[in-house]
Amino acid sequence: MENDQLSNTVLLNTFIIKKKRCRVYFHRGTLIWETERPPYVRWTLPLTDALAVHYGDDYMTELQSNGKSSEAIPSTPPTSFILHYAARGSKNRWSHHHVIMSHKDPRQVASWVKTIRNYLLTLTYRPRRILVFVNPFGGKKKGTKIWEKQVQPLMRLAGIETKIIITERAGHIHDCLLNSNLDDIEAVVCVGGDGTFAEVFNGLILRAARDHHVDPNDYQAALPPPKLPVGVIPSGSTDTVAYSLHGTTDVQTAVIHIIFGDTAGLDISSVYGDKSLHRLYASVLSYGYLGDVIRDSEKFRWMGPQRYDYSGFKKIIANKGYEGEIHLLSDPCHPAASTRCKKNCNRCIEHMHNSIPDKDITRWLTVRGKFFMVNGANVSCACSRSPQGFSPHCHIGDGCIDVILVRHTSLFNNIRMLLRLSSKNKTLYDLPFVEVYRAREFTFRAYPNLSSNDNIIGENLNSQLSVWNCDGEVLQYVNVKIKVHCQLLKVFTRRMQEPSEESKSKLCFP
Repeated sequence: MENDQLSNTVLLNTFIIKKKRCRVYFHRGTLIWETERPPYVRWTLPLTDALAVHYGDDYMTELQSNGKSSEAIPSTPPTSFILHYAARGSKNRWSHHHVIMSHKDPRQVASWVKTIRNYLLTLTYRPRRILVFVNPFGGKKKGTKIWEKQVQPLMRLAGIETKIIITERAGHIHDCLLNSNLDDIEAVVCVGGDGTFAEVFNGLILRAARDHHVDPNDYQAALPPPKLPVGVIPSGSTDTVAYSLHGTTDVQTAVIHIIFGDTAGLDISSVYGDKSLHRLYASVLSYGYLGDVIRDSEKFRWMGPQRYDYSGFKKIIANKGYEGEIHLLSDPCHPAASTRCKKNCNRCIEHMHNSIPDKDITRWLTVRGKFFMVNGANVSCACSRSPQGFSPHCHIGDGCIDVILVRHTSLFNNIRMLLRLSSKNKTLYDLPFVEVYRAREFTFRAYPNLSSNDNIIGENLNSQLSVWNCDGEVLQYVNVKIKVHCQLLKVFTRRMQEPSEESKSKLCFP
C-alpha cells in the first residue's frame, strides 16, 4: 500500500541547481528537472538509479567527520539537499554523481528529502546489512586499499551496514560461512579475485546443502540455492567472473551494482570424483596448458600476477599434449550459433526455473584424442587481456557450460590461439584445431587410464598428466565428472548492454 501511495505521489517545485532555476518533478519513481530559461535542457533520473539523498548540512558534517579536506567538500546552501545517483558511461562502467538542489523554504527541502528516502526504502531488494570479506593477498595485494578508498565510502553513503572480515588464510571464508550466524545478514560480498569469489559460493552452497540435509557428494542430488545473494568486487589477477557479469572490472561499477540490489541467476558447476564432490566453480575448469600454468606459477608467487606470464611463456614453448576422453551430454544450441548473454537475456530467462532438458534433443557424445587444452567454461571467461574470452557466447544462466577442446598441434598454432584470445573481434570458434560444444554435463578421463586409487597425481605420473585449473586454483584430481546447476547462485549485477544501448546520460551539469 505504501509503495502504491508513493508511486502516485506528485511533487513539483522550482529549485536552484548550479545557479540555474530549474523546474523539478517527481512522479512514478522518476525525477525530472529542466531549466526554466534558454538553453532548455532536461534531465531524467529513475530513482532506481539513485544511491542516497542527504540534507546539505548533514552531508558536509559527515564529510568533515570522515577527514575530507575543505576542497573536497561541495559548497551547499543552508536549505538544500544532495541527491546521489549513478550513471552508465562507456564500456559498461557506472559512476557516482551528485546534484545539489536548493530552495529558500526549508519545509520544501524536507518534503522532497522525505519522499525520496521513503521511495528508496520501498526498494526492499536492496541489501541493508552486508558481510564483506576482503582478501589482502590476491592480485596486486590492493584488496584492503580498495575496500578503504573505493568500497566503504560508497557503502556508507548508501546507508549500508557492513561487517568486514579480512581473510588470513586459504579456507578462511569457507570456514566462516559454514560456521557463523548469518541471520542478520542480507548479502555476502567479497573484495578479491575469482578464487576469493569461489570460496564464498562454495561455503554458501555447502551450508545450504547442510541446512537442507542434502548430501553434496551425491552426483544426482539437486543442490539447494543459498538464501543470500553474492557480490564480487574485483581485486584479483584476471577477475573473469566480474568481467563476465559487469562487462568491466571497474571497482566502482561493481559496488554500485551491489547498492542497486538487482540480481541475476548464475550457473554453478560442480566437479566430482568417483565418490565425492571436489569443488564448485563459476568461471572455468581447464586441463592441460592452463593447468600446467597454474601448477608452475605456484613456485613464483613472489612475482605477483607476472608469474602467470612467466609460467605461460614456459608452457607454451614446452607445447605438451595430453591424451584423454571427453564424454558429454550436448545441448542442441551450438555456442557459435547462440546470441550473446546481455541484459534481459532471453535464453537465461527461459531457463530461470531450472527447466529439465528434453531427452529427445540432447545426446551423448564422446571425443577422444591428444589435447593441448580441455576447458569447461561456465561463463565467457572474458577479461581485460581477453575481451572475448574462451567462449564469447557462453551464457551465465542457461544451465550449460561450453566445452572448448584445443587439439595438440604445432607451437605456431598455439600462438595463433593465444592471439585469438587477445583479440577484440575474433574468436576461437573457427580455428581448425579447436572444437566447441555446449553441454549440460561432461566427464573426462585421462590416458593412460587410471584406477580410482590412482586418481590423484603421483610422482610417477607427473610427466604424463596435467592438473585442473579450477577458478585459478590447482585441483589435483584428474578424472572428473562435471555437472551444471542452473542459476544456483544469485549475484548482484545490472548486466552489460550492447554499446548502442548504453545510456548517454545528461545528468551532470557542465
